[in-house]
Amino acid sequence: MPRSDVATLSRRHFLVGAAGTASAALLAACGSSSTAPDTSKPAAASAVSTVAPAGATTAPTKASATLSTATTGTAASSTTAASSATTGSAALGSGPINGITWDQIVAKAKGGAANWFLYGGGQTTNEYVDKFVTPMMKEQFGITVKRVPLTATVDAVNKVLAEKQAGKTTDGSVDMIWINGENFRTMAEANILFGGWSKALPNAIYIPWNQPSVANDFGYSVNEREAPWGKAQFVMIYDSAKVQNPPTSFKALEEWMKANPGMFTYAAPPDFTGSVFVRHVFYEMTGGWQQFDGPFNEQRYTQKAPATWDYLNRIKPYLWQKGATYPEAQSKLDQLFADGEVSFTMSYNTNAASQAIAKGAYPRSVRSYVLDAGTIANTHYQAIPFNAANKEAAFVLANFLESPAAQIEKAKIEVWGDAPVVDPNTLLPADKATLLALPRGAATLPDAALAAKALPELQATYLLRIDKDWIANVLKK
Repeated sequence: MPRSDVATLSRRHFLVGAAGTASAALLAACGSSSTAPDTSKPAAASAVSTVAPAGATTAPTKASATLSTATTGTAASSTTAASSATTGSAALGSGPINGITWDQIVAKAKGGAANWFLYGGGQTTNEYVDKFVTPMMKEQFGITVKRVPLTATVDAVNKVLAEKQAGKTTDGSVDMIWINGENFRTMAEANILFGGWSKALPNAIYIPWNQPSVANDFGYSVNEREAPWGKAQFVMIYDSAKVQNPPTSFKALEEWMKANPGMFTYAAPPDFTGSVFVRHVFYEMTGGWQQFDGPFNEQRYTQKAPATWDYLNRIKPYLWQKGATYPEAQSKLDQLFADGEVSFTMSYNTNAASQAIAKGAYPRSVRSYVLDAGTIANTHYQAIPFNAANKEAAFVLANFLESPAAQIEKAKIEVWGDAPVVDPNTLLPADKATLLALPRGAATLPDAALAAKALPELQATYLLRIDKDWIANVLKK
């Protein structure tokens, strides 16, 4: 949501300009950005700080407290062989984790608490957790969910890294983290994640683990160290009453901008939506993502990347404010669109336009679309640190979040509108029917149309380099 966080460049500034804010943008790209001015620096060189997993939104919500279906799933027998705590591979949905059956895990977790660290800047997410997840966890499992809001996910990563460095291998302060992207990779490479558990959860039977975008987090193998929570995919948003034929390629977008100067812009990377917009340009201008699949290739990147900067500099004179400034955050771009100052906005949340229409922020003529070459999709997850004090409570919470009931509630546009990670074909008929019958909104594309155009994320090293080089080669030019 991408990315594991949404980055903004300053709490105080609306825009990012080439003069005076380039250093702040570079600092953000290198891992210390957030809306908080005192965000700690990453404890590991590869840690990245932005603000929220892709898919997080800030629209208001009214979450229902009704549980429509069972939450524990129809897991395989708990007599299945147990997996190793850190390296084993359990049978899908088997339940035993580290030799403990699922029933024993649930019993041990009862009466306890789970300290869940997650981005706190999204009202819809917070209300979903506070009004639905928290009461259900208490009612059904006797577990108290303690939501610990973060300005930047890297703050939780740094906390666990610091505890490891201090020799605190048990009774850690973080039980679970909402995470993806470079923050996950940082924790995995630092060996500070608990492993061998995510496929053992009873509700793992509903997860399409065979999909590359689920099995791999920004090109890095999940390897049973994360439990999927939701999905995101980039969409372009426009007002069909004002734009008859929206451009579906960057060549067409350039021609449209020349004919309509000042009516298009994008948020400044490392804002997560601005960053993914630039990555789409990178994909198209360099000849496709496939050549960059896998570990970072310096020679290929250096050879191909300049075409991206050439394009972005070429369109600069036709951008809003002639490219002298960029919206510092996605929310600012959304406001420009709502005010009619630009003709397009964009989002990682495929329901964003429908939600804005429902709130009255956008006219009913607003629609979403994807590019002809496809758009980038990813998954966001839950991870459990190696030294979590309340692992059993975290297992139960992660399992609940994957339940049909919790996924259906989360998918409701009036609640959050986050795309479910469960495969509808694995659900019981009633749950599948409920999920598929959810109102989508006129501006939300069909699942099949989105899936047909889904592109993978590159490994996070590319993301960081592209953000950094955008600052040097576009913002400063």
